Amino acid sequence: MSTLDVLVHLRQYSGDPPALRAALALSRRLDAVLHGLYVAPIPPAAFTSPETVAVLVHESDRHFREAGVADAWWHEKLAAAGARGDWLVAQADALDAIAYAARWNDLIVIERPQQQPDAPLGWGLVSRSAFAAGAPLLVIPESAEVGELGRVVTVLWNGSREAIRAVHGALPILRRADSVIVLDGESRGSNGGLLHLPNFDLRNYLAAHAVKADFHPSKTSDDRGAGLLAAARATGADLLVMGAWGHSRLTELIVGGVTRHLFQNADRALLVAH
Repeated sequence: MSTLDVLVHLRQYSGDPPALRAALALSRRLDAVLHGLYVAPIPPAAFTSPETVAVLVHESDRHFREAGVADAWWHEKLAAAGARGDWLVAQADALDAIAYAARWNDLIVIERPQQQPDAPLGWGLVSRSAFAAGAPLLVIPESAEVGELGRVVTVLWNGSREAIRAVHGALPILRRADSVIVLDGESRGSNGGLLHLPNFDLRNYLAAHAVKADFHPSKTSDDRGAGLLAAARATGADLLVMGAWGHSRLTELIVGGVTRHLFQNADRALLVAH
């Protein structure tokens, strides 16, 4: 089994943050190297007086220096859990740092804060990382009780490019899961014979990759986000796999959408890809 490189974005370097709990839970099921990342934010220059900028720069420098010596905390947490990894510190815009470090990682673990949830608007750090990082995201709601992760996995399937990328990124987890449930909502209507693309059969794909999955039809309702979340909860899953932002963020802002609803309301981990 190949090693999975996991980037763990941390908003703090003390205590027991949810992203760390999730990463350690994942490492108990997989051969994973955990790369902890703390980003000391750089101050915005616009609309700020020179005096204020100087104070903010000083504060950013202080966070950067303090985070640099937090590797002892990180390695202590990893050692206690029997995990391995390293500690990374950046002084940059958080999105730039995540997108840069994602280049050598297979998966990104990132928290969704409760005070400023990434949805309903979809322009927060989690959503922007989904677009910019080029790697799947394991989104951890700040309030989630992370115990086991990847034991029971539910795939929200609609046949989209985003859903296929999410399943592909989740394969190492799906192979080790005790149970995989696919809520199949793919529309298989005829295109009128004007266009013929290669067929992608999820059943055969998962079987070829040593994933045993149970398929259940997923019926569309007027409120698909709430309906899918309720159906996923009913499976007892500790992890949901889904495509993210299949429609534009502006469209989901105006008319609503599955990504927006689940980012805002899910109480368990989401593995997403765009």
